[in-house]
Amino acid sequence: MDKEQEVNGCASGCAGCSGCGHEHMELPDDFSPIITLTDEDGKDVEFEILDVVVMDDEKEYLIVAEATEEEKEDVEVVILEIKEEDGEEVYDTVTDEEVGKKVFDKFVEQQKELAAQEDEE
Repeated sequence: MDKEQEVNGCASGCAGCSGCGHEHMELPDDFSPIITLTDEDGKDVEFEILDVVVMDDEKEYLIVAEATEEEKEDVEVVILEIKEEDGEEVYDTVTDEEVGKKVFDKFVEQQKELAAQEDEE
C-alpha cells in the first residue's frame, strides 16, 4: 500500500505524555486519525490509525484498521512498516509472520499500559 496522507506525532491518541513511551509532537488541529491508502488493485481504502509501535531495532510500524461506521468487537488490524524512500514516508505491509507477531504483541502491550494509565486517572 502507498501512503496518501502524512502522519505526524502520536497516533494512539495520548492526551499527554504520562510515561506511555510514545514520542509526542504537536499535532495540527485538523489532524485526523483516518488515512487513505491505495491497495494493490489501485483502490483507495480508508484506515483508522490505532497506534504506532517502535521496536527495539528502532523500526517503526503503523497499526491500522479499516475505517467503518459500525462498531465491531473483533477488529482486524493491518501492520505497516514505516519507511522513508526519497525523503517521503511510505508504508509497506508486513508479510513476515514472525515480525508481524512481535509487532502485534508489542501493540497489545502498549494498549494494556494505556488502559491501565487511563484507569489510574
